[in-house]
Amino acid sequence: MDVAQLQRRLRQALQNEDFTEAIHCLQQAAVLAQQEGDLAAQGRYLGNLALIYYRLQQPQDALICFSDALALARQEGDRITEDGLLGNMGNILRELRHFDEAVTYLNQALLIAQEIGDLRGRGIWLSNLGLVYDDLAQPHTALEYHRQSVEVARQLHDQRGQAQRLAKLGKTSFALGDHEIALLHLAEATQLYRNIGDHYGLLETLIDLGSLHRVLGENTPYPTEGRMHQQHTFDYHTQALTLARQLGDSLAEAELLLSLGSELGNAGDYDYAIQHFTAAGKLFAALGLQERLAAAQHGREVAAALHQKQ
Repeated sequence: MDVAQLQRRLRQALQNEDFTEAIHCLQQAAVLAQQEGDLAAQGRYLGNLALIYYRLQQPQDALICFSDALALARQEGDRITEDGLLGNMGNILRELRHFDEAVTYLNQALLIAQEIGDLRGRGIWLSNLGLVYDDLAQPHTALEYHRQSVEVARQLHDQRGQAQRLAKLGKTSFALGDHEIALLHLAEATQLYRNIGDHYGLLETLIDLGSLHRVLGENTPYPTEGRMHQQHTFDYHTQALTLARQLGDSLAEAELLLSLGSELGNAGDYDYAIQHFTAAGKLFAALGLQERLAAAQHGREVAAALHQKQ
């Protein structure tokens, strides 16, 4: 079978989401490219094979293919492809919690992006390095990478990139105790997501804003300030609940109902708290999440008991 036939079979397999057939086609195509001495084509097939393995949650197989493709890109002197492969490998290594290796690969990708003038790639690798250092509980280092990545997104006028990276910057700032700065970053991210109509990004930042206000409310010694943060939590999570329902995100809806049930219970509004816990429980049951169902049932029982004491 020649390459053209393999490519036709590959397209059909991908359309049908027949990944076993797609893997077979790519493996054969890579062998043919190797026999013909076409290193660039062989590397492309291996890179695509790695992406399929990654989609199938087989990260070790993906790493092997990426590594083979990387060796070929280096033989060809293809710095652009080398940059992308190093970054992808760094991301997988981070997911596997091999953090030191992830830093090594991402730093190599960052260096190449700088050398070839790839500003977009530089921003991506800076952001991903920030996430690795977040995982390593080194927030000061993470903060610097996130700041630089935000600046790159601003230079590129990339509003989605700005929003995503500001949200990360906000979380890291909060971990460092810079609460007001964190809230400002998240609020800016929220506005950017609204501007571009990214409802999923907006949902995440609304949830984060509410959760951060909850933490602040629970840790302040001042009752008035605590009530203010409690109201902010309720407002942000109510907005997020409406959005989750519009998006059909049942898991987010259930978690938000659970959160709002707790907020309502803390405010002494036990009837509404019980309603929210009950609705959350039904969704968790439908999703087969028994532990979360138990949490909703417990919340409902506590609210009901407190309601009876009124």
